[in-house]
Amino acid sequence: MKEHIFLPKPIFPRHICFPDFIGGYGDFPEHAVNREFATTENNLDRYYNLHIVLDGKGYLHTDSMTYELTQGQGFLYGPGLRQTYHSDNLNPWNIRWVHFYGARLEELLDGRGLDEPWLFHLPDLAPVEALMERLLKLGRSYEVDDEYAAASTLYELLARIQTTASQVNVSVHQAADKIRAAANYIRAHCNQPFTLEQAAAIAGYSSHYFSRKFNKTFGKSFSDFLTEARILRAKQLLASTRLSVKLIALETGFSQTSYFSKCFRDQEGMTPLQFREMHKT
Repeated sequence: MKEHIFLPKPIFPRHICFPDFIGGYGDFPEHAVNREFATTENNLDRYYNLHIVLDGKGYLHTDSMTYELTQGQGFLYGPGLRQTYHSDNLNPWNIRWVHFYGARLEELLDGRGLDEPWLFHLPDLAPVEALMERLLKLGRSYEVDDEYAAASTLYELLARIQTTASQVNVSVHQAADKIRAAANYIRAHCNQPFTLEQAAAIAGYSSHYFSRKFNKTFGKSFSDFLTEARILRAKQLLASTRLSVKLIALETGFSQTSYFSKCFRDQEGMTPLQFREMHKT
């Protein structure tokens, strides 16, 4: 069994999720995929790739691990990831897949699949298999009015996987590493104007995902982190130079002296001049 079905673009442009390419393999040991980073094949530089194993066996490879996947397991690749997986030769997997896209998928999927493939186990395969088969049935005889059923079926599929699946692979914390690297850059250049969107771009993430991961990594918001970095720089200048408070505010990324003084007082419990007086040598 080998089935490939491409769906047309939806009329409504803001579906939370929508299938682009659906299909399956069964009794097909030749099934093997090896896609490089940021591949444009089937738009996978922008789309997600979800596979569910119904029975049989196959393998997924990362840079450091090989995972065996069997009945009731699956995997999700986010946009642009290297993708390497294949069926077992002796016991080929019976597998269903869907490539999909949509608005706010990072939020819906809680960031899964963005930095590395998410491998998961389903405690109850039957309802997920039924939803995949419903998608295939819609695709085989797709009509314009089926757009809404396709979008809602995919949403139900993703929501069910999200709420019932358990993770198989152990995260290598790539997201945290990228967030820390971005934070180090921001701290070193805190005198420059930074927006959340600019900071997220440094890490290579959307602003929503970056903000959530930043909070989780540092226990504070990006704006609080940036303000703290600027106040730390200001304290060094207050203690070691005779620059005016106005110049120090400008040197540390504050466009208004009054706002700088307020932030300084909120963080240190005193004014900039009181801090300077305390640290006179």
